Amino acid sequence: MSGKLHTLYHLWRMSSASREELLAFQWHKLKPILQWAYDNVPYYYGLFTTAGIHPEDIRSVADLTAIPVSSSQDYRTRPLTEMLARGVNPDRLVRRPTSGSTGKPFVIRRTVMEDHLLNQFRIRVRHAFGVRPGDRTAAVHFSSGAHSRHNLAGRIRHLLGIYRHYPVDCLASPDDILDQIADLQPDSITGYPAVLAQLARRQLEQPRPSLKPRLITTGGEALGPHRRSLIERGFRCPVFDVYGAHEFNLVAWQCPTGSDLHLCEDNIVVEILKDGRPAAPGESGELVATGLHSYAMPFIRYKLGDIVTRGEDACRCGVPFATLRSIEGRRHDYFRLPDGTSFHPDRIVVPIMEAEAPSFDRWRLLQLKPDQIVLQIQPFRPLSPEQLARLSAIARQQLPEAVQFSVEVVERLEPEPGGKFRFCRSYVEAPANNDNA
Repeated sequence: MSGKLHTLYHLWRMSSASREELLAFQWHKLKPILQWAYDNVPYYYGLFTTAGIHPEDIRSVADLTAIPVSSSQDYRTRPLTEMLARGVNPDRLVRRPTSGSTGKPFVIRRTVMEDHLLNQFRIRVRHAFGVRPGDRTAAVHFSSGAHSRHNLAGRIRHLLGIYRHYPVDCLASPDDILDQIADLQPDSITGYPAVLAQLARRQLEQPRPSLKPRLITTGGEALGPHRRSLIERGFRCPVFDVYGAHEFNLVAWQCPTGSDLHLCEDNIVVEILKDGRPAAPGESGELVATGLHSYAMPFIRYKLGDIVTRGEDACRCGVPFATLRSIEGRRHDYFRLPDGTSFHPDRIVVPIMEAEAPSFDRWRLLQLKPDQIVLQIQPFRPLSPEQLARLSAIARQQLPEAVQFSVEVVERLEPEPGGKFRFCRSYVEAPANNDNA
């Protein structure tokens, strides 16, 4: 049985497996990807060699600590040919550009089959939340051509009438979004917490009686208890949170019967490090993960930049997956403009990232006043006057004339005290900007 078929066979059975069976599967997948990366990916061959180790030295998951930790910076500062497996055609790979939860724009690449396989973990999670194969889901996200390519599996599911997703542009006005969702009559809704919180508030103010989803799933940024409560009140259904990362797709998901999150340990090996050592249950640390199914561009002991709190080694609900108690999650702030309207930062961020991401090391978008927005850039390489002018022109196309926009080049941008780099932030009071909304 091929590796991908072997994974698919076990994927839908793992929730009822024992902890020992899960760990055995994890080790069965970890060994070949370590050897593959050493033999075929120049970056990892160099990393292993410099550290004086060979894949055969890794005799258990615990031995992974012998391998140095990597980050997006390691990937971005090297030629693509060093990060991809030999013989892989970059032009035939799926590209997953991300604005970067750590403020570092980055493009992940994998084969079409790898992309479809990783999506199966999300389908399993939605099934666990109560989404049925014949359900219709309204997906309230940013629509980007880079994310919609190679979606053959999604088109096939639509034709077959199973796990159908209907995209709704999250940048439309709340009323337009709610009207579109009401027309779709979906069984479930998925989207960013900040967007769904705004929709929930509008739904409370002006209800669409026909809008009756059975459940809602959130992801992409921090949910928080107040946003969760608002969304549940607005849509009168339960809310389940999902923690993902472009590098691995699914990282963890909320236990359907509790508040902890299940780690997707048949997709990744997770380490939570506090001051360089494994965190104990209840301790917070940085999440480091190793992907088990990505061969075109492997991620081995890769730090996401997220601070999480470790839970128990198996959830009380009976599944074999270890848990997280909490996540210092990603957050988009809505910007409140002078005329009182809300402005989603992605309207600036996404086109800028798609146009100039390779030039940035770090960036941060700040709203200092209702009529003043600043893009701070820590450049990866010097920016020409033409590039700076192009950034301003892109932003100006999205902003009202009354709002000033400027680009500020800085030597270094620091993360916040909690360890998370908050890449969009407003200093203007706005109801949906925080968890007290």
